Amino acid sequence: MVQNLNRETVVSYYDEHVKNKLNDYIKINPRIEYAWKTIKRFAPSKPLRILEVGCGMGNVCSRMHKRWPDAVITGIDISTLSIQIAQKLFADDKLNFRETILLPDTFNEQFDLIVFMDVYEHIAVNDRPDVHAALAKILRNKGKIILTVPTPHNLKWSLVNKPETMQPVDEHISFEVIGKLAADTGTEVILYQRKNVWNVGDYAHIVLEKNDDFEAAFFHPKPVNATQKGQRMFSKLKSKIESIFRGYYVRKKLK
Repeated sequence: MVQNLNRETVVSYYDEHVKNKLNDYIKINPRIEYAWKTIKRFAPSKPLRILEVGCGMGNVCSRMHKRWPDAVITGIDISTLSIQIAQKLFADDKLNFRETILLPDTFNEQFDLIVFMDVYEHIAVNDRPDVHAALAKILRNKGKIILTVPTPHNLKWSLVNKPETMQPVDEHISFEVIGKLAADTGTEVILYQRKNVWNVGDYAHIVLEKNDDFEAAFFHPKPVNATQKGQRMFSKLKSKIESIFRGYYVRKKLK
């Protein structure tokens, strides 16, 4: 997932910044706390398989493991050192970590929840088609993709005022980019919400959902019981009576 950079350069960058990720785990980082609230709110109620792309040293994977102890959780990252630390700190029979990137042949199983926490903006534009193809393959029906990204104006400001914080790849994630992600993965955007973490509107939280059953459910409604039928008939009769009275009222007033 590298644009005009070799993989070794990117791995070296993230290996050197592992200390920052450890600090995020030891201390409270508001960016992570905001993201965690969104994950808890919008994740499927009982996910059985979870994938975090760009898991770092496993902080969020560990939280998800505690919240959904029955789920099998996989965290992947390009950083060798991050994965080594994650394995030492958190790995067990339900939580595993792999040093890899997301490509169409990385996984054969499907996932109920896929998380990109401040990761999608670091995927080079040229590498997105492979990532999107992988997501389309591995996201289970009714599954969700949750992303947190810095907003474009946040990155523009950082480039001018804090250039030292910019990473090897830092793409602007616009509405058009998210729309393309949804189209390529067969998902629908059900949330786009700006968050005020350190500055006004500096981060965006996005949730996409795959729902292949929508059309079938729409055209083939579930059968209703006798009580529901009675309620529907009463509602239709009430609406018809109200319509008659409204028509009478309008005709009377406009004479």
